[in-house]
Amino acid sequence: MKIKLGTRGSKLALYQANLVKSILESHYESLNETVSVEIITVKTTGDRILNASLSSFGGKGLFVKEIEEALFNGGIDIAVHSLKDVPQVIPEGLEIGVTLKRDDPSDCIILKKKPQSPLTGYIQDLTGLLKKDAIVGTSSLRRRSLLNRYSEGLIFEPLRGNIDTRLGKVKKGFFDAIVLSSSGLARLNLQSYIDAYLDPSIYIPQCGQGVIAVEYKTIRDDIKEIMKPLNDEDTFKAVFAERACIRALDCGCASPVGAYAYIKDGEIYIKGFVSNTAGEYLEDEFKGKKEDYENIGNGLALRLIEKGAVGILGKNNL
Repeated sequence: MKIKLGTRGSKLALYQANLVKSILESHYESLNETVSVEIITVKTTGDRILNASLSSFGGKGLFVKEIEEALFNGGIDIAVHSLKDVPQVIPEGLEIGVTLKRDDPSDCIILKKKPQSPLTGYIQDLTGLLKKDAIVGTSSLRRRSLLNRYSEGLIFEPLRGNIDTRLGKVKKGFFDAIVLSSSGLARLNLQSYIDAYLDPSIYIPQCGQGVIAVEYKTIRDDIKEIMKPLNDEDTFKAVFAERACIRALDCGCASPVGAYAYIKDGEIYIKGFVSNTAGEYLEDEFKGKKEDYENIGNGLALRLIEKGAVGILGKNNL
């Protein structure tokens, strides 16, 4: 069987598409079955907007809109995404049916001036790493909110473009530091640029960060069956708990919110936060049996709402 795989055309997107292609073809080759994958690149609206805030044009969905249209019209059979770029509400008739095993979900810091001694492991304290008045490149309100909690006097500037463009800006001295997703750098073998990994239990990641996902039409039972071996069940349950939480909060895609879940000893643990541009911050956590993952995510959202999340989010000027 031949499968047409749709993806964006960036280096990172193509790496992810080729990874899915390689795993899928190798799996079926080991069973003496033939499955071939053709990669088709799709230019999305998000790829065309280079110098403006995505939220003013419709948010993260701009990176998947044209790809999902190709799924509907039969131009492709499956789509491969960074799950963090996929809106919480999937168009009727499509589904995220597969998540690969999660890579490192953390954010990381890349510094203009490298530290004398390399930092190891996740860090919690930014003291000495980012000085007062340091210029930090990030367009993410979530990252700005979290960094502001643990460092005073930071100056934030927007940062757009692909990974190479962003790394180039800090190397040229436009910023004292930039903040990126660790997994994206690792996938492109660029982890040597990372100066500090931020502890995801403190600097709560974006929902779905570090996860490669596969989307297809709900009616395609043949595709569901073929793709099933690629799914990592624990990752799937953890990230769909995260997605349930953020969806229940009913906030905009650019809102400073985050959720991170993981599974240990048959239970799912999830932590999330909401904030606003005025500096208010609220976080909480929840746990339960992993089979009940969506209810666990909804339960965390309810806790946050009961403690005032709606009022906090309502003060965002997005």
